[in-house]
Amino acid sequence: SFDALEEEKKCFSDITCCLKGYKCREIEDILQRLYDNCMKYHIGVLVDKSLIQISDDRVTLHDLIENMGKEIDRQKSPKETGKRRRLWLLKDIIQVLKDNSGTSEVKIICLDFPISDKQETIEWNGNAFKEMKNLKALIIRNGILSQGPNYIPESLRILEWHRHPSHCL
Repeated sequence: SFDALEEEKKCFSDITCCLKGYKCREIEDILQRLYDNCMKYHIGVLVDKSLIQISDDRVTLHDLIENMGKEIDRQKSPKETGKRRRLWLLKDIIQVLKDNSGTSEVKIICLDFPISDKQETIEWNGNAFKEMKNLKALIIRNGILSQGPNYIPESLRILEWHRHPSHCL
């Protein structure tokens, strides 16, 4: 089913890597901002091909399909995480932020810290986004970064940053 997709491949990868569990309308809005195109049809194609499901207005998918989608995306740059289109694994994102190893290939960062009683603060120097000139979506949930960014790419269209470390952006 995945190989037969055209425009929907990007949508499927975005959903599996970063947007699983979001409300359907939120996903449509995010994808429309990312691709300047109405995504309702493409989401419908993914539902018709049983790659995603909509349950209680939330987009879900089977764990095996999710793992397949993530592995397909990861294989595009298996060794250099900063050259991947989507970053969703906590350890990969922390490495990219600490090493400033992100590139213009990075389009989406979805940093979703596990919820715990003790929140770890991630140390970084604030310059990690400088080389990510095509970053379009930055979603940071439940975590704390040591400081705010020194640079925000002009390409950024979606910013969701709970617990931003400074009073202004």
